[in-house]
Amino acid sequence: MKKFTLLTFSFLLASTILWAQKPEKPLLKNMEDSLKYGWWTKGTQLGANFSGSAFSQSWQGGGVNNIGLGAVFNNKAVFTKAKGAFTSDLQLQLGFLNNLPKVNGVTQREFRKNIDRLFYDAKYARKISDRLNWFAGVNLLSQFITGYDYANTKRPVISSLFAPAFLSEGIGLEYKASPYLMLSFGGATLRQTFVMNDEVFENTKKAGTTKDGKPTFYSYGVEQGKKMLFEAGFQGVAAYDRNISKNLNIKARWQSFYAYAPISKAVDHNVNVILTAKLNKYINLNMGLIGIFDRDQISKADVDGGKFNSTWQTNGGLNLGFGIQL
Repeated sequence: MKKFTLLTFSFLLASTILWAQKPEKPLLKNMEDSLKYGWWTKGTQLGANFSGSAFSQSWQGGGVNNIGLGAVFNNKAVFTKAKGAFTSDLQLQLGFLNNLPKVNGVTQREFRKNIDRLFYDAKYARKISDRLNWFAGVNLLSQFITGYDYANTKRPVISSLFAPAFLSEGIGLEYKASPYLMLSFGGATLRQTFVMNDEVFENTKKAGTTKDGKPTFYSYGVEQGKKMLFEAGFQGVAAYDRNISKNLNIKARWQSFYAYAPISKAVDHNVNVILTAKLNKYINLNMGLIGIFDRDQISKADVDGGKFNSTWQTNGGLNLGFGIQL
């Protein structure tokens, strides 16, 4: 499995390097040259925000000292040549709150993350018509730092880097509905779900049975004793990226996956929306929303049993801070 992961990342790196190579050629002087040699379109967004509150020991209104920090990094590069285009899309988001309450005169530390997302998409598409392309791509979704169950006083670890992680490879068709909206359908998609942390598995495992009816445990769909779940299915994506005005941009991505092998499951959904308002040259206001529907994480039985109030997981945030576009 480690060899499989290494090969996949080697493919991503090699693909990016291959398409980034510049052949020896004269300066591009016209559209004919551009179509012959290709050209890059690149964009990078970098943002950071900081917040904090402090209260005197005699403060009677309630509150707790705290520090908050968040960061966003987006990089998208498209290499176009003739009828083909290679796209590399990297999105990183990380934010946390560090509460500093005083207990019996001693400052305690309570670190909690409020957003954590690692997303990368590499894709090659070739034009069939003005609006229709075929494509082949690889997609990765995970997180950076450890997550804890704060409802449990023991603070068990329930997530970490590559626990879980979702890697998918697919080929299919994409339709450019408008300059801002792209719809794609992965007619043949393979997905691997990783749980590489044994502690995460133990703290999130749920009882189940194998295909042979034998009792076992699962975490994020991965069976006990294994590190990876391999599935085949269909994937659909809707991606929206538009500058609503000169200083306001919205990026939205909805991704769904229907697994039909090794067993048929309910459709998984992952929604991410980022709204960025540029207040001046260096100050940005960022609003983000993440929604996840995955029965391997929260089942209907969890809701019916009162453990959770919804099978949807949602996370939202509002940040004001420093931001630049390169």
